[in-house]
Amino acid sequence: IMKRQTWEQMRQIFIQAVNAVHPEKIFADFQRFDLRPQISSQSGEIHIKLNGERHDISGKTCHIVGFGKAVLGMATKVHQDLGQQSAGGVLSVPVNTLKQFQQPIASGLSVFEGAPNNLPDENALKAAQSIKELAEKMTPQDVLFVFISGGGSALLPLPKSPLTLEDKRSIADKLMKRGASIQEINTVRIACSDIKGGRLARFAGNAGLLVTFVLSDIIGDPLELIACGPTIQPVAGASAADVLKQHQVWEELSSEIQKVFEAPEEEKQTLLPEQKVFVVGSNVIATEKAAQEADKLGYIPCVLSCSVQGDVALVAGDYQRLLQGIQEAKHQGIRDPQLREKYAYGEGSFPGFKRALEEHFSTKKPLFLISGGEPVIKVTGQGLGGRSQHLALLMSQALHRDEAMRECTFLSAGTDGIDGPTEAAGAIGDSQVIETYLSDHTLDELAETLRNCDSYNFYKSLAGGDYHVLTGHTGTNVMDLHFLVVP
Repeated sequence: IMKRQTWEQMRQIFIQAVNAVHPEKIFADFQRFDLRPQISSQSGEIHIKLNGERHDISGKTCHIVGFGKAVLGMATKVHQDLGQQSAGGVLSVPVNTLKQFQQPIASGLSVFEGAPNNLPDENALKAAQSIKELAEKMTPQDVLFVFISGGGSALLPLPKSPLTLEDKRSIADKLMKRGASIQEINTVRIACSDIKGGRLARFAGNAGLLVTFVLSDIIGDPLELIACGPTIQPVAGASAADVLKQHQVWEELSSEIQKVFEAPEEEKQTLLPEQKVFVVGSNVIATEKAAQEADKLGYIPCVLSCSVQGDVALVAGDYQRLLQGIQEAKHQGIRDPQLREKYAYGEGSFPGFKRALEEHFSTKKPLFLISGGEPVIKVTGQGLGGRSQHLALLMSQALHRDEAMRECTFLSAGTDGIDGPTEAAGAIGDSQVIETYLSDHTLDELAETLRNCDSYNFYKSLAGGDYHVLTGHTGTNVMDLHFLVVP
């Protein structure tokens, strides 16, 4: 009974954390941002609030462009709030977005649906051309609002000639398969593009003000990499040609295409507009909200990290070691070097963790450990699953194996509501998951399920799907959240 209550509360906290980074919510509480024009009674000037500061938009017309999985909600809300001041604009969103959007699209916004399976297509190309044309029309009397979220890169393809969409796709695909990092792939994408890497800002060079709103789905919120930073001037790093050579893609390119990467960027002093950039949703915001909600329910919350990455098996191993460290401290007292050795989440959060642990021992209130990030899974076998469900199953196995950890419980889920190619967001990890399963299966069958990466079917058929976390598409995405409760 106690455990059932814990599972319910973990689900509840997950939903609240996701809602805190929900695009509409970000603009709906009018705290940081209020885009309803206010007229000053003294001067008669019209202003809006951006990040708590007033901005004068008297006599200016506002325009809206956006690309990504979560921009429709944000852009629609802001367009409606601006009212008469907004001339509308162009959005590029994934196929089937409109079907899931619960309200009619406001007039003035033209919405392109493209990039099926996150691959750029002709529709996304048309959207990118329209966005470029709108940016080029800006004058000092115009304010351009740009909304960016994960998936934005595929939704804003504008290949540099002579490159075609097909060339661009095949180059990115080869880099991915050869193990290039997201940073390296985006460096090459920027070099292939006529709009990414700050070029959209240059097209809008005459605008009176350029405001970018970013919902981040990359660890550390690197603005120049999210959707390849169309309004952010790129940070100097390895050149695209170097990346292509390093991953043996260079030799496979025609000399005509090699020239695209060899040509130096023409450094004309291009005009850049006055520009503001705001991260309106990120994993950091979601984990902070989870901590607040856990606190209200009587837990001792602690955020370990917002940059959990690497293989799910290693991620599970780190959580196990942490739990062992907590068990040792419980019996022998908190000893700094021993505890640090078992703590994989960096220096920054360690003192807070130690304080939470001391409070946990003295008050006997349960610990609620929170982290976020984007682990990876190397898929083996033919099963159906995703990294969050697989991690939950690995944690169930670990908690069941160790008598001392059986009372602990775990949740992992994706904030977009979709884990891998399944309709689940994630699942609960608990020793009871294994106990329930073993009432009519063997340990060998469990090992086979893990080998086959079939966590979705495992959870779907277990106890009527009771341990699944199901939310449907959430309309936002700030990677994954993990919760670990120590009673």
